[in-house]
Amino acid sequence: MNLSDIYSKINTPEELLSFMDKYIKYGIYGNDGKEYINDGTEESNRIFQEASITKYGLADKEKVLKYGLGQCFDQTEFERAWFMEHNYEFKTIFIWFLFDYENTYPTHSYLVYKDKTTNKYCWFEHADGINKGIHEFNSYKDAIYNQMKSHIEYAKNNGNIINEEVLKHIHIYEYKIDKYNISFDEFIDAILSSKEITNKILSAGDIDAQ
Repeated sequence: MNLSDIYSKINTPEELLSFMDKYIKYGIYGNDGKEYINDGTEESNRIFQEASITKYGLADKEKVLKYGLGQCFDQTEFERAWFMEHNYEFKTIFIWFLFDYENTYPTHSYLVYKDKTTNKYCWFEHADGINKGIHEFNSYKDAIYNQMKSHIEYAKNNGNIINEEVLKHIHIYEYKIDKYNISFDEFIDAILSSKEITNKILSAGDIDAQ
């Protein structure tokens, strides 16, 4: 049985997460026909980051299933497809620190859905291994806010400076994608033309910058 056949039998978000945990690795299948997977070493991280800029094309569900690879942008699109197919209310989110110069601050995309039984809002996370799981909240704002705190903590733990001035540069968007195999820069352009929700979630003073 191939991955598409197994995928077709997924009926719940929990089963989707289990499927991704078993079959989808964090990586990209480059436009050069090569696989790029960050195994945690400094050299593989350098190669992966370079390929993410120069060899990348945003993957749709079929590409993720074919190669079993996807970084967070691709995995979010894979999740989008499943939640659309199963008629869930959901939004896809992008978060980053936006500066006018090149920097090492992290970016991330993920999905928040509304549970059909409890009506709670669930942050669905697979690509971020530290937060992998389905995290339930009473409101959409709480789901976004808690992921944002985790994102800031991740940046701090990876050597990025976090202070009140830096926190003014955090931006959060609700976004949709209407075409695939686009480059990293084209993906970012699509994000920047999407709906920014940062001010609805926080002011910089809501987060402890210490």
